[in-house]
Amino acid sequence: MSKTAITGSLLSLEINRAAAAPLHRQLLDQLRDAIESGRLPAGSKLPSTRVFAAELQVSRNTVIQVFETLTAEGFLESRVGAGSFVADRSTQLALPAAVPPQAMPAGRAYPFRSLSRRGRSLVASATDEFAERPRSFMPDVPDLREFPIKTWLRLLGETSGRLTGEILADTSNAGYEPLRRALAQHLGASRGINCDYRQVIITTGSQQSLDLTCRMLVDPGDPVWLEEPGYVGARSVIRANGGAVCPVAVDDDGLCVEAAASTHPVPRLIFVTPSRQYPLGMTLTTARREALLQFARSCGAWIVEDDYDHEFRYSGHSVQAIHGMDKDARTIHIGTFSKILLPSFRLGYMVVPSDLSEAFGKARAVVDRHASLIEQMVLSEFMLRGLLVSHIRRMRSLYRARQRQLIDGIQTLLGTELQLLGTETGTHITLRLSPEADDVSLARRSAQIGVIMRPLTPYYATRQRHQGLLLGFAAFNQADIDLGLQQLAVMTSELTRFIRS
Repeated sequence: MSKTAITGSLLSLEINRAAAAPLHRQLLDQLRDAIESGRLPAGSKLPSTRVFAAELQVSRNTVIQVFETLTAEGFLESRVGAGSFVADRSTQLALPAAVPPQAMPAGRAYPFRSLSRRGRSLVASATDEFAERPRSFMPDVPDLREFPIKTWLRLLGETSGRLTGEILADTSNAGYEPLRRALAQHLGASRGINCDYRQVIITTGSQQSLDLTCRMLVDPGDPVWLEEPGYVGARSVIRANGGAVCPVAVDDDGLCVEAAASTHPVPRLIFVTPSRQYPLGMTLTTARREALLQFARSCGAWIVEDDYDHEFRYSGHSVQAIHGMDKDARTIHIGTFSKILLPSFRLGYMVVPSDLSEAFGKARAVVDRHASLIEQMVLSEFMLRGLLVSHIRRMRSLYRARQRQLIDGIQTLLGTELQLLGTETGTHITLRLSPEADDVSLARRSAQIGVIMRPLTPYYATRQRHQGLLLGFAAFNQADIDLGLQQLAVMTSELTRFIRS
């Protein structure tokens, strides 16, 4: 039975030449159904009868007959010199109410309509309780107003002329080579990572980097160590890929390696945020880094080093990245540009051991080929001209001043005895609260008065949770912070009851 599938006015129609129904009836019924179902909305212009007939490979008279019938029925209207359009039937008649679907008998269901366990896990990890538009004091958001948009657009104009078919065809699945080279050089200077550019893989951000790592290195049921409290996004990705999350406690020195080794199963992978533990903000000490590397060497575990926010350190010096200290090539280093430039700027990177680079590059192609090429090209120019380093230095100075303003303001409101964590680095601070507090309720209450603070407890995977609130400062100028503090003053009595010194 031969069928001819055609597309007219972005609508897929199918003519069955072996069917008993004549061609004009098939076309009439399908167009009428498309209009009634809304697939062809009111005002849509149909192709001319000549074009329609050519696409369908039918007589033009057949198409004219169908158009005339639909026009007479009120489905189409003809405009002289313009063509045929779908009529607005809402003014012609009231459509009958939709007939509700027949209820399923008790005890029966459609199992194929349910989400997979992985799908349910992903949905459960998402939250839309708080708005994503920057409002004081939303954490983890850079200042969108300080992004050098004019410079970026100028580079975009210069670069777009070089975007040819040859570049599109030659670009590796692992990313645009000049950008990978620029990143290898940048990481060598700033993080002490001695790597070849072929070890650098461009991704759409930290989430994709971690997802790709889990797909490549974690089998269902494999133990994965994750800091407790830890990044919720990492927990979701690990579980979605079948990993068994093992929460590992942290203290003032970071991940407690020895304690975890005595209580948890040998891990396949260890996820750590050494530059700035998320969400508490401490830095993994050199001694702990060495202990972690020694442990990974002894048991064959992989280390995933999420190096987010390492650019924003306000006192002391940056500790060398774990990847740069690793002599056994067991570390995957991941980073992102969303915290430095824009949240919507979906470019990240990962540095993998040289013997895994080819395999990861091939897997990257299966996931989604490669990230936006034009953005990679512009970013490479931005880096090679020294503009990224200049931007980071400027933002570091700006964020340091904003952090100081927020800390001073919070201490004025709540007293100087409060416990603030993560004050040496990053783009947010964490206010510790007493065990009697309910940080989720406090965060919900602050949102009602226009102030966004994230509760700390959702970052814990176990029931042993500490109360606290995350307050961001990076995205807000002096006036914004002052206004946020004024709004928060309404809750002074509520918060001071739960201050932990």
